[in-house]
Amino acid sequence: MSLSSTCNVLKLGLTVALSGGLALLPTPVLAASLTQFGAGFGARYALAQPSDEDTAKARAAYDEGEKAYRLGRFEDAAVAFEHAYELSDLPDILYNIGLAHLRWYDVDPDVAHLRKAKVVLQNYIIEIQKDPELGDLDEAEELITKIDAKIAGVEAEAEAEAPERGADRPVDYGPDPGKKLRLGGAIAMGAGGVFVVGGVVSGVVLGVRGQEFEENLSNAYTDYNGLGCTANDGRPECDEANDRIETYRNNGRLANGLSVGLGLTLGGVGLIGLVAGAVVFVQGNKKTKAWELRQLSVVPSWSRGGGGLVVSGRF
Repeated sequence: MSLSSTCNVLKLGLTVALSGGLALLPTPVLAASLTQFGAGFGARYALAQPSDEDTAKARAAYDEGEKAYRLGRFEDAAVAFEHAYELSDLPDILYNIGLAHLRWYDVDPDVAHLRKAKVVLQNYIIEIQKDPELGDLDEAEELITKIDAKIAGVEAEAEAEAPERGADRPVDYGPDPGKKLRLGGAIAMGAGGVFVVGGVVSGVVLGVRGQEFEENLSNAYTDYNGLGCTANDGRPECDEANDRIETYRNNGRLANGLSVGLGLTLGGVGLIGLVAGAVVFVQGNKKTKAWELRQLSVVPSWSRGGGGLVVSGRF
């Protein structure tokens, strides 16, 4: 079988594949013997003519690809045909490679196989343009047009599925409901801490002041007794000493009372603020975590190339 008749067989097979929705195709057949490369191939590509050893290896690789193709192992067929092409540089084999990738799409519907078939057939067209005897240029271009239509159909189907997958996206539950509670709790705890510190400081300061009044009162009694004053003594110095005693006594009582009362009041208010703030903060934190869990979504995703899980949410 000549290379020209071989190409016609292969092109007929690929045409049937595309027009029939990738139905079962004829097995591609190369030349009856790759030893014919020496005449047909060498006449056109004298500078790149393969050696006898490479020709034999190319023939073996092609036979392996043909067998794999007949058995439906299109991936193995594509690999073998590509190896045969690498050894021989015979442009006719590009048609076989394109056909193998096209049939590979039948058993593994990955659009990458269609794209590979298109690229290889485009290279085949380039070879036809160099040597029109290789095949029908218009027919090869029509095949690529049909492959483009197949690719466009796959892409359109993928785009049609996109809105449906979008429906599985996590629902927006609005702003964080616990944010204000956490902020309010933090402010309450801060204010409570300030009150506690204020109660302690005021208690200490007033307590020290009360101690000073006690010392002044003791000194005033010493002066009163030193003057020999009595309860009914009408001397001016005794009256003055007695006034100092009353002033120091009243001030000391007031300072001691404020030290205890104000310190306890401020400290109590501060403790209440700390406790209340902590409770509010914890509640806000729980609401935030629950809100974050609602935002998190694990959605199954699939395509012709594979599948998996899509994790989405606010992080």
